[in-house]
Amino acid sequence: MRGSFGPNIQSILSSLNLTTITIPAGETIYSQSFSLKEGAYFALAYKAAGSAIDLTIDLQQSYRKPTTEGSDDAAYVIPESASAVHSNLADTDEHSEALSPVAMPYARLQIVSAAGVANTLVARLSKQESI
Repeated sequence: MRGSFGPNIQSILSSLNLTTITIPAGETIYSQSFSLKEGAYFALAYKAAGSAIDLTIDLQQSYRKPTTEGSDDAAYVIPESASAVHSNLADTDEHSEALSPVAMPYARLQIVSAAGVANTLVARLSKQESI
């Protein structure tokens, strides 16, 4: 009998459980937090929409869940060694990035709009567990 012995890949944050993220002009939005436990590799696929797109996407991390989901939380920071997932995103193309989180148990996306109009973002995050 044959079986599947490859790594397990799971979707952990998607537009299906978040809906499309709307980022008002000049605002900062935070995604729902998610666990980094049991993940070896992480990837983010995303696509922006709007008439004048100018977004920056960062991965914030913490040792705990946020006090209030979707709100600013001092315990969530961008790791010192990390760079932005995408700075000055200005197109409607599909993008994907490998993420390299530091050893913290929780993370979330921080999305900042520098545009003068609202933008939207569809994001799909997946993790691959180690085998």
